[in-house]
Amino acid sequence: MPKVLRLAAILCGWALVAAMLVAIWLHYYPSRGDLTLYLTSSVPFMVLLGVVAVVLFCSTRAWLALIPTVAVIGGLLWTQLPLWRAQTAPTAHEFTVASANLLFGQADVGDVLEQVRSRDVDLLSVQEMTPESLQRLRSGGIEKELPHSYVMAGPVAAGTGIFSRHPLSEMRKVDTMILGNLIARVELPGVGPTWFAAVHPVAPLHGVTPTWNFELDELANVLHALPGPRAIAAGDFNATWDHVAFRDIVSQGYADATEQAGAGLVLTYPTDRWQNRPFIAIDHVISRGFVADDIVSFDINGSDHRGVVARLGTS
Repeated sequence: MPKVLRLAAILCGWALVAAMLVAIWLHYYPSRGDLTLYLTSSVPFMVLLGVVAVVLFCSTRAWLALIPTVAVIGGLLWTQLPLWRAQTAPTAHEFTVASANLLFGQADVGDVLEQVRSRDVDLLSVQEMTPESLQRLRSGGIEKELPHSYVMAGPVAAGTGIFSRHPLSEMRKVDTMILGNLIARVELPGVGPTWFAAVHPVAPLHGVTPTWNFELDELANVLHALPGPRAIAAGDFNATWDHVAFRDIVSQGYADATEQAGAGLVLTYPTDRWQNRPFIAIDHVISRGFVADDIVSFDINGSDHRGVVARLGTS
């Protein structure tokens, strides 16, 4: 290999290693600006840069460069390890929780209803629910499967709903957040009173990131303040595992269903581009006092999100 090409390949390899170091930093850095927030969503895929760096160093016989490269790859993999390592399985009283974003109410609610029926969903969180999409859900028979509900339908993305197989009480809206974020207490058989939250903080769009930061912090405060040993939150969190703001929510006794089940990357957004292949995971089910042993995503025709379904049990 010509010296110039060899030098260029080595420099390119080191640039890729530097990019992985930035990815590790982004995982631990509490992102506040537009750029860092968006880049943080790509952290899980940065390990691919390490593969390219290894190939470059091997092809140029820069053997000593492999040592720090492998170390950095290991550090990056360490940030993702919790998502791939299953925890203790539930002991009893299993039930199913689902979440669906309807994209301004335009999505096919039939896909949501099919999941409710086929998976015996007990609790359903619906985001971006308009009055029209609520009517379609009711016409499709949602109340036959989940007869108890707390719904605040609204225009565009404002509406949210909780649908439950079991009775609800103490229902309220989180007034400090812009979109519909609802909380209710549900009586789960064999479990007792459990708080359930249907969540939807604002998206970190350009110019809106200060509001996103406030709402993620506020959501953490609200969920952590819920009394009792058991609580569940499901919805479009508009944040990934790699965002510190999300991991701050999943603390003080809460856990992400993906982490508990060792399900890896359950990608949910966006499904309206890139040949309908989502590349980030922003729809979650988190809980306190429960353990998830399974979580999967499902297609919702007409939405820009995939839905998620998690199976939880008492811990």
